[in-house]
Amino acid sequence: MSKWDTEVLIIGGGAIGTAVARELSKYKVDVILIEKDVDFGQGRSKTADNMVSQAAVYEEWPLHSQVTRFAFGSYNVVERECEELDVPQEREPNVFIFENEAMRRRLDVIKEKADERIASGILPKGVAPLQFIDQETLRRLEPNVNKKFVGGLYANNRSIIDSVRLCIARAENAKENGINIMVDTGVEAISVGGSEFEVETTKGSIKCRYIVNAAGEGVTEVARMANADDFGDFLPRTGTHVVLDKKLQGIVNNRVLVDETNYIMHTVHGSIFYATGGAFPMVHKKGYHNTVKKTLDDCLAGVQYLVPDISARDIINAFTGTVPMMTTDEEQWECKVGISKWVPRFINANIGFPGINASPAAAKEIVEGYLVHEGLKLEKKPHWNPYRKAIPVFSKLPDKERRQLIAQDPRYGHLVCRCETVTEGEICEAIRRGATTLDGVKFRCRPGMGRCQAGFCGPRVTRILARELGIPETEVTKKSPGSNTLSFRNKELLLENE
Repeated sequence: MSKWDTEVLIIGGGAIGTAVARELSKYKVDVILIEKDVDFGQGRSKTADNMVSQAAVYEEWPLHSQVTRFAFGSYNVVERECEELDVPQEREPNVFIFENEAMRRRLDVIKEKADERIASGILPKGVAPLQFIDQETLRRLEPNVNKKFVGGLYANNRSIIDSVRLCIARAENAKENGINIMVDTGVEAISVGGSEFEVETTKGSIKCRYIVNAAGEGVTEVARMANADDFGDFLPRTGTHVVLDKKLQGIVNNRVLVDETNYIMHTVHGSIFYATGGAFPMVHKKGYHNTVKKTLDDCLAGVQYLVPDISARDIINAFTGTVPMMTTDEEQWECKVGISKWVPRFINANIGFPGINASPAAAKEIVEGYLVHEGLKLEKKPHWNPYRKAIPVFSKLPDKERRQLIAQDPRYGHLVCRCETVTEGEICEAIRRGATTLDGVKFRCRPGMGRCQAGFCGPRVTRILARELGIPETEVTKKSPGSNTLSFRNKELLLENE
């Protein structure tokens, strides 16, 4: 027996799923979004580089492919979304650097293809042409870059955002506009019958007429449950990031790279990170996020190749992310978004590498194209609200606004995280908006993101979570069920041993 009935069920709360939910929230449609994790953007989005590109430099992307169309169509939309949803964004130009003629020739190809795309008129308006710069200009732009580099290719056509915050903001805005949202809800089985699907989840069954399968790394597995996996297979390709101390602010002024898998760049929050993926090596195990010593050694060597003054002591964290990409080399850069050839009203959506960069245009095509094609009637809501206010960032407020905030809620006067200057008020607001784990709080307002990596604030955030959620501290988890950070209280252990 079905517990919930809805018109459209969205499976997955990452870049695509939350974008589709927000797009559908503009219309009088009954929608449920389910996410297997306890929060949004916890897959590919969490380990993304947070770049939004006009895609002029991706020579691997076929000109008339889905991936190119979605990336081109999303750039200005992401910028507008960030403004509407109060998500931080900044301009971050690219500087491709080279040290010899062989490296220069590869950049010649990139520039030639970028010029061709700009001239064709298919790129968004305002895309700046790529320009070669000499060694003197490179030194002026990036005085700390390795002196062996003799020039670069400058591309002022990128922005940086916070991908997880954008996913969370989209979900909050969609919920505010009437979308039903369920987290910690995994899909166990899908039955196809006549004009509807019945989806068995970990929280009960849901009947629906349309399914948007945006399950990220699990997109193939979910499609197979409905015999709708007619698009090929995806396997994760890995890349490792190292997070560098905020004291290195200013060591680079742009995103500096030798290619798209080895680069150093800023985040919108002021920290620096370096990423390496080699050639995005494929792993034959979904859910693989291991960070091993050899990879860390490669990261350190790679970042020192770009900026020699960086040392191992500057690394404060490291993580490995995965990108679900097609298993064949000729298709690896391609998106797979469309209606299943075998199962009507079942839409598969995986955008692989461009991720958040391509999600708005993909979501619009899913809603206005594929869902409408399959029979969904769209009627716009007269009072759709596109806006959402972020949690106040106490450390960035002027003194007058800080005093006003403390007067309204004294918890904003209690500092919890020293590295990132996060207050109890911000943490409580994150919990009020849906954070139930240490990571949920961290990705909303950054306690634990600094040099000490929660060494100081971790126990304090745990205590606040327990208090606000009404649970024992031993039940507080880092990111998901079973990731408890405390097993027992010291005195309980002593009593057990008496």
